[in-house]
Amino acid sequence: MSGYSPARLTAMTVWLVGAAVVGTGPLLPMAAPIAPQNQHPVKMLTLNPLDVLYVFLGGGGNSLALVRNDEIVMVDAKLPGFGRAVVETVQAVSDRPITKMILTHAHPDHTGGIGELPNLTEIIAHENTKAIMEKMTAFAGKNAKLLPTRTMKDRLSLFDGPDRMELFYFGAGHTNGDLVVVWPTKRVAYLGDLFPAKAAPVIDTANGGSGVAFPQTLNRVVSELKGVVRVISGHEQGLGTERSSNAASVDISTPQTFLWNDLIEYADFNRDFLAAVQASMKTGQTATQAASTLKLPDKYRNYDLAQAKANVEAIYKELGGR
Repeated sequence: MSGYSPARLTAMTVWLVGAAVVGTGPLLPMAAPIAPQNQHPVKMLTLNPLDVLYVFLGGGGNSLALVRNDEIVMVDAKLPGFGRAVVETVQAVSDRPITKMILTHAHPDHTGGIGELPNLTEIIAHENTKAIMEKMTAFAGKNAKLLPTRTMKDRLSLFDGPDRMELFYFGAGHTNGDLVVVWPTKRVAYLGDLFPAKAAPVIDTANGGSGVAFPQTLNRVVSELKGVVRVISGHEQGLGTERSSNAASVDISTPQTFLWNDLIEYADFNRDFLAAVQASMKTGQTATQAASTLKLPDKYRNYDLAQAKANVEAIYKELGGR
């Protein structure tokens, strides 16, 4: 494809809002599923109009779908109430059932829609994620059937050829069960909330998250993954959208994925954040003082630091500060 930028999710967008379906994408066959009234909106984007890997925005964390010959494999399930929208949206490109779900971690904005996917036969997650989910009321009682049916520790490979998926666990960060999902032949990685956006991450210390381990975990991702070009973040924030110049009669947009260098920068950000907090501790500052005087390199000036104070406090607690 001449002029194709590896950073772009391209060609087709589908919106389900109320009962309306709007689609653009002449290279892909389009069905016309009808969404129920008041349905939650989900937007589906192609990574490449000639490929079968899709990204779903809206409804909590990002989700991805790999359309195979006989099934659809999903990664993450969004908030409760969005599962049906995902099913009906993916029907725009395939009538195959969603049979497998991979969960990058346990939080409800990534797991909540599982019960709305009627054809699941396998749910895959890290062993620590299953342990967290077993303590959640959303998966108690009759909903225990929605717990992961297959767990992994460090690495798991699925499928062969162009559909191949590699699941990795590199260590604690957002939680103690965060998976990184890689499609090697597509040169794409999805990091879930290990890379939520260009922002200070949420650190769920109650479920094994660690501000001290976070940069170490990201450094492992950067050093051990090979061949990845595009990186999908855990949330829509930061995935900017450019308007196509030829979109006169139809709405065609080209949302941008992150590139590998963005992930390297994000690993640097978390390392520099930790170093700044440690420096404040050495001068005798309290966590509150450190948060109010935190200084980071100027290259992070556009990062969302809404979580910065909470993260400073979490790091102080981990390191025995006050």
